[in-house]
Amino acid sequence: MKNIAAVVIGVTLFLFFYTITPFFEDNYDLIFSLFMIGQGLVIYMVYTVLKHGIAPKEKFIEGKWYDDVDHIYSKDA
Repeated sequence: MKNIAAVVIGVTLFLFFYTITPFFEDNYDLIFSLFMIGQGLVIYMVYTVLKHGIAPKEKFIEGKWYDDVDHIYSKDA
């Protein structure tokens, strides 16, 4: 399993930096370039999490809606 946390933190920091760039009154070309790079990074982050993430053992159809909560939300009668 690859280090998913590093990818998520890195992309989040990049997008935070992109979000605050208009306050520094940078030029439009830089902001647009960062926007385009950010779109690719988000796609890469989603791919990494889906490809290398750990799938839960419980199934959604069995009533286990959340992996971090030990509660069954629905059951067939």
